[in-house]
Amino acid sequence: MPNTKFTRLFLLAAFLFLLLLSGCVQTTDNHHFKAVKGYLDLSGWDFNTQGPAPLDGEWEFYQHSAALPSNPEKLLLNEKKDFFPLPSIWKGKTAQGIPLTKQGQGTYRLKVKFEPNFEVNSLYISGVLSVCRVSVNGNEIVSSGTIGKNKQSEIPRKHFLSPIFPSANGYADIVLEVSNFHNEEGGINSCILLGSNEQIQNVLSYRRISGAILGGVLFIMGLYHLIIFLVRRSNKENLYFGLFCLVWCITTIFNPPSAFLVTQFMTMDWSWYIKACLLPPGIAIPLLLIFYHSLFPKKYGKIINWTYSALGGLYIMYILVAPPIAYSAVAVSYFIISRTAYLYLFTTFLIDLFRGKKGVIFLAPGYMALAYSELDEILFDLNIISSAEFGLYGAFIFIISYSIFMSVRFAEALSRVEKISGELEAQKKTEQSHKLIQIRLSKMLDSVDDAILATNHKYEINFSNRAFTNLTGYHAENILGQQLTSILSKPDCATVTDFLRKIPQLHATAENNIKQDNFQITTADGSILNTSALVTLLDVEDELIYTLVLRPEAKPLDKRQFAVWIMKKTLKDWESATRFSKADLAVQSGLWNVYIEKDGYARTQTLDRYLSDETLPSRPRWKNVYATVEFVLTNIPDRDAAYLELEKGLAELKKMS
Repeated sequence: MPNTKFTRLFLLAAFLFLLLLSGCVQTTDNHHFKAVKGYLDLSGWDFNTQGPAPLDGEWEFYQHSAALPSNPEKLLLNEKKDFFPLPSIWKGKTAQGIPLTKQGQGTYRLKVKFEPNFEVNSLYISGVLSVCRVSVNGNEIVSSGTIGKNKQSEIPRKHFLSPIFPSANGYADIVLEVSNFHNEEGGINSCILLGSNEQIQNVLSYRRISGAILGGVLFIMGLYHLIIFLVRRSNKENLYFGLFCLVWCITTIFNPPSAFLVTQFMTMDWSWYIKACLLPPGIAIPLLLIFYHSLFPKKYGKIINWTYSALGGLYIMYILVAPPIAYSAVAVSYFIISRTAYLYLFTTFLIDLFRGKKGVIFLAPGYMALAYSELDEILFDLNIISSAEFGLYGAFIFIISYSIFMSVRFAEALSRVEKISGELEAQKKTEQSHKLIQIRLSKMLDSVDDAILATNHKYEINFSNRAFTNLTGYHAENILGQQLTSILSKPDCATVTDFLRKIPQLHATAENNIKQDNFQITTADGSILNTSALVTLLDVEDELIYTLVLRPEAKPLDKRQFAVWIMKKTLKDWESATRFSKADLAVQSGLWNVYIEKDGYARTQTLDRYLSDETLPSRPRWKNVYATVEFVLTNIPDRDAAYLELEKGLAELKKMS
């Protein structure tokens, strides 16, 4: 278990909350007024401050069969009085050692004394198995059905009574006639309260209102989680939890103390009402386990789900088919089975809590409430306390804790989705921005005369412009994503390998670029292209991009090409230095023929042939070429850069001879 200050404080607050809530439930275990031998003295009971008084203790009691007289007056005149505690069911023996039977008739009597200055005129009676007729001070005031001598004559109708009786100056002689032929167990298994009509109605109102509130909250929670499931069908835990909430809603509104809405607006046969009270656990227990395993998958989860689902299905079928008198053994057996499911859940919860599973701490109040309600049930069954009404509250807190846990999970999942959606939206905008930039950059780079190729740090080609396509014949869509080495003529040679090794070192040096001459590329048609590669490093969105500017290397000129070049330069330098024309150069040098047309235009046909590779004679007059260059050098007045370049060119031409 996470040993943090927050965890300890959270568990302490949850425990205090449970104690506070349990204090709000109507209990009377701490009061010491008990009936003894059919008499209860409430003279010291302050109804104004202490509220209704519980009539617990030894009641005068006589159980009789249908063959014996059932007139309570005759029984109560019996000289040998007998006693039996209330609340309790008919089992064991009376104070006189008479064994009790589960079915039959019985009469309870209690004489109560209380202060006459407070108007005590009402009772609250519940937990009667099966029918009860109430008389106070010799007057019959109410009945929960028809007292019978057998199952056919007995007709149960109500589950609790709140009769008003005439006040008798601080004295009440209460007689309860009970018959049981519809239930497996007989007797009165809940505390009877005595007080004013206003106090008893307040008790009823509290239980009705609390039941209505719990049922309404559970109904809304069930619908809420079912709607979430309809929206997000992948989260089946919402389906199971929603159904579980609705089942507990039915359990709450059919629970006798809080069944005001059902009894007010529905007319239901007594036996079917009993079925409606007993059926929900057959559905709730399997649903709870399936729901838990959907949240926390376990190795044997499916086996446990199927086992309890089968048992729940058999239990439901039995309750639907069998009469109420046959429910007891099966209901008790299924009650024990359901407690094994709770024990399993509590054990796995502690294991998950010890392992520090995220969010499990939110379930602690629920499991503490469940444990408390189970303890309440055990104490009630042992007759240590007179009511076990915390069960509904415990289940409600248990459900609320799981609802909080699921809400936190859902909120975290929604937060993650929103975060991812925001990141995707930002990424989408960034990609769109990059795409626009790429389009603009592509248009700009396509207009550049130099061939440009871009690769990432893995030397995968990311971009090429139109000049690269014109130079190599490769179209961008055909080479994108390919390795740079795939278009190199000799990718394994030492020069290329050394060059590729130098490129990543650009970011660690002060150099802006690296140049590599004789960078040979295999063109699309298979020929070899000599280029010079100038590599520049770019950092785009924290990613290294290498741009290669490729320029084809100029081939060295042969003698004929060099002669054409030097003749063109000689003519250009002559015209620039002397302001004379080509014809003037031919005439003044005397090296080239000049023809005068009829229109007076001077033509230099022979000289013109030396100004183009295509027209250069197959056997040029090299002496005339040398002499022309020397004549111009002699007539250039300034020894500037043009003069020196022409002089150097003449020397190189003569070396080629």
